[in-house]
Amino acid sequence: MYPIYIGATPLELLNTHLLEKTIQSLNITIKNEEFIFKQKDGEKSFSRDRVFTFGVLLSFLMTNLQKGLQREIAAFAEAIQSDGGSIPEVSKAAICKARKKLKPEAFLELDKIVLQNFYESQEAGLWNGYRLIGVDGSTVELPNSPEIQEKYGVFKHRKDGKAICMGRTLMMYDTINNMTLRGSLDKMEESETSMLWKCLPEVDLKNNDLLIFDRYYASHLLFFYLRKRGVQFCFRMKKNWWKVVESFYNSGKQSKVIMLKMPGKDKQEAQELGITQSKIKVRLVRVELESGETEILLTSLTDEKTFSPQHIEELYGLRWPVEESYKSFKHKVCIENFSGKSFKAVIQDFYVKIFIMNLTAMSVRPINEALKKQSVKVKYTHQVNFIEAVATMKKAVVSFFVTGKIGKALNRVARRLSTITEPVRPGRKFKRNHQPKRKNYMNYKPV
Repeated sequence: MYPIYIGATPLELLNTHLLEKTIQSLNITIKNEEFIFKQKDGEKSFSRDRVFTFGVLLSFLMTNLQKGLQREIAAFAEAIQSDGGSIPEVSKAAICKARKKLKPEAFLELDKIVLQNFYESQEAGLWNGYRLIGVDGSTVELPNSPEIQEKYGVFKHRKDGKAICMGRTLMMYDTINNMTLRGSLDKMEESETSMLWKCLPEVDLKNNDLLIFDRYYASHLLFFYLRKRGVQFCFRMKKNWWKVVESFYNSGKQSKVIMLKMPGKDKQEAQELGITQSKIKVRLVRVELESGETEILLTSLTDEKTFSPQHIEELYGLRWPVEESYKSFKHKVCIENFSGKSFKAVIQDFYVKIFIMNLTAMSVRPINEALKKQSVKVKYTHQVNFIEAVATMKKAVVSFFVTGKIGKALNRVARRLSTITEPVRPGRKFKRNHQPKRKNYMNYKPV
């Protein structure tokens, strides 16, 4: 049963002003000659009057391609026609030829517009005044084409001799608002920490940002660098890697503020990064888990009166949505189901799926906030089913960026998002059940 809304229409719940403003900004950018020139690969690219122009190609790639390319082209043409437009169905060869002319970075630039509009709108949720950024990595299987093998290498060979190509990914993810601030795809030889160092200069970090890390990321250089950038942090630590952490663990104390010195081996690199501090104050916090395990967290939140050990435990628990984002990324929008075998196609798919998930998250958040405040009593608070919302956006992008029926699409999206809700059951915990990996999951259905 869907929740009942009192005193608010679907459009009011959606906050169409934010979404409409963002769509208008994206349209202006997509049609901007300077943007087109910068994002096309070759001076003569998109100069002829083709069916799949620069803007139409961008829109097509935004539809989260999952099926055979020819079927996706047919569905795209049908969606345009049903929305009052007209476009002939072209061959998949024409699409493959057209996308070679498009730089993948075009979607990074469009994503910046989504992020900027969202965070300037004051819609973003915070934890004690902080934007929480979870950092995590994973791996994805890539097409085993000769070009991908050359770019990413061969991870291993199956028993039948077939090559398997893999890539490593890294996400910097706003865990409260479900927005990916930066996504990166690289070779398996690259570590998550080296990828993080590449990403950090590209992310517009704010003074109220708080980055949350799992084990293996911790280093003196990273602590000092983040403080130089003016942001806070919280790391899960391995008890047997650092003497100061091991000593704290053995002490039985719940919280302790300590002073860290820059190691001599890091001083040269610290100077290159513009780090002038030789000491910083951090805090160690003990967390006792229900399983009986003890976790040690290291944080820059040293004020023990403002942030109790329970606050720090809650903070680290709020990192979990970055793990959930990978579940959606892999099993629901199916990042490993690439629509092409070239290096450019793989990167285009990777960036465009981050873009469309961010656009969807921005649309969903106002409704979720309204659902928390609904006046009709229900057993559980409801939230929008995010994967259904991504599926809704698949058709909406046609109206947003091809036919120009923006108002009509906003109404359609609003009605749909305000009904595809599901209950939020707090406090549910499931023990991890590590099983052999499968390619198809019964409980995760793709968009």
